[in-house]
Amino acid sequence: MQIFSKEEIKDLIISLAVLTLIFSFQPLPNAGIDYKMLPYFAIVVVVAFLFHELAHKFIARSFGCISFYKIWPTGIFFGLILMLIGIKFVAPGAVMIYPYFFGRWGYRVKSLTTSENGLIALSGPATNLFFAIVFSFFQGWFFGILTFVNAWLAFFNLLPVPPLDGSKILEWKIWIWGLMIAVAGLLVAFTL
Repeated sequence: MQIFSKEEIKDLIISLAVLTLIFSFQPLPNAGIDYKMLPYFAIVVVVAFLFHELAHKFIARSFGCISFYKIWPTGIFFGLILMLIGIKFVAPGAVMIYPYFFGRWGYRVKSLTTSENGLIALSGPATNLFFAIVFSFFQGWFFGILTFVNAWLAFFNLLPVPPLDGSKILEWKIWIWGLMIAVAGLLVAFTL
């Protein structure tokens, strides 16, 4: 079974490159990119972002849905512009989920319940929070970056603004959303 199509791989590579720039960019007064740090940020972004998107994809597939990663050019544009003033807008794309699948005799439509939608949305930020918590127990600047990037991706995606994951989790179970955004916020605050 193929995990990603060629189109998805292209979109993921572009998204990963943009996120690497966004996280490695230093705003004023030291505006610019420390090119020696780019490989480290690339590794961190691959771990944080790729596993976040894979979690969405696999959970959606487990509920019988078609899922694929699609780039969002507007999100990339805003991410690169806002990066210049120190805002890390991290929405370069998303896993698109279609509640149907193809079989021998055509396709079958499946209606996603609020719980299934909530669990699909939860999987990405939960993966980031897991990594952020684990990496926070280790010393060193590299683990600090791993913790921050994972915590920031979780926090940003938990914002209760459609189409971000937070809006779907909030609709499903408010207490889970509240707990997750509080933990993500604390992790971001302690790693700044």
